[in-house]
Amino acid sequence: MANLMNQPMYQRIKEDILHQIKTKLLSPGDRLPTEYQLMDHYQVSRITVSKALSELKSEGVIERFPNKGSFVSRLQEAPPLTNETKLPEELAQSIDHLPEIACIMPTVTDLFSMSMMNGVLSAFPRNEYICHIFQSQNPQMENYLLKRCMETDISGIILFPQDQPFFSNELLWMNLQKYPLVLMDRYLPRLNTSYVIADNQKAGELCVRHLYELGHQRIAFLTSSNRNTFSVKRRLDGVLNTAESLNMPESAIHIVEQVGYAHDDAYYLELVSRLVRDEKVTAFIATECNTCVYLDELCASLKLDIPKDVSLISFDSPMSKIRNPDFYTHIDQSERLMGQEAGLLLRKRLEQNDMGVYHKVLTPSLEVYRSTASVVF
Repeated sequence: MANLMNQPMYQRIKEDILHQIKTKLLSPGDRLPTEYQLMDHYQVSRITVSKALSELKSEGVIERFPNKGSFVSRLQEAPPLTNETKLPEELAQSIDHLPEIACIMPTVTDLFSMSMMNGVLSAFPRNEYICHIFQSQNPQMENYLLKRCMETDISGIILFPQDQPFFSNELLWMNLQKYPLVLMDRYLPRLNTSYVIADNQKAGELCVRHLYELGHQRIAFLTSSNRNTFSVKRRLDGVLNTAESLNMPESAIHIVEQVGYAHDDAYYLELVSRLVRDEKVTAFIATECNTCVYLDELCASLKLDIPKDVSLISFDSPMSKIRNPDFYTHIDQSERLMGQEAGLLLRKRLEQNDMGVYHKVLTPSLEVYRSTASVVF
């Protein structure tokens, strides 16, 4: 219980709900308490409750419906990799010779992932391949899915890896066995396999140059991950190198890691307030969509107007309940093209038995909308 008490409040709420599902107090299809009921029960803000429910939704544990509420998902078990249902004989004869590939992604619920997934599917004609889509949710599930794919008749895998500072034994074994594998969005240093990624260092440069041209001299770089995870490290390199090339002082860039995870909302409210009040930060760069939305909610609670008081840039286009889709200035990583290119590389390996290792780096662009503006002194 001591460990539970030391957790951030949103994590405690999440763990309580998971425990109720595990112990059958909540069954698939059951309705969860409303946000207001949870706020009253745990004596926390709506941001905290919303964060807990959003994570449960992204992990496939619950489903949320506007004006109806949150419900325990009816699909709680890991997705099977084989279909035991017997197909009609004529259909079975037409598909039993088709190669099967798997696409494994951390989530398939956000706009970025769905666009990337559609790009992958566009590379495999439906009359030539059977494509399986799996949601890994966490590193443990990713490892399980990789292992199960290798144990079945999956011919090759496209993997959007979990963002972590190391790779698993499963990936190492696949690499040694020359298993057909293509990574997308993230590459893993020291793992010699094909990948398609966006130029994260260039993306960091685009963010800083845009803010610098608007007059911003004090910038905070925020991530929900660790700064040494693969994608974040490259983005941060781009930010820091560009700041140095523009002769900005070392103190110009403030780095905050594990936003929304290491502490409770009160801590981050005070952190943002201090960055703006004491450190004179006038712009934020959020390296993930969820971090951007969370930061926007914190600013709203602090009565900080975006972009009048502070500017905000996101990687990828966030989906927010409080903003229109065209509000956030963001990095466009051409995610659909990324998925398509990854699919074409896997097809090349399977159809031509091409054992080469290919690295494709897509050039990102900055889409400027209403969340950034010139500094007002």
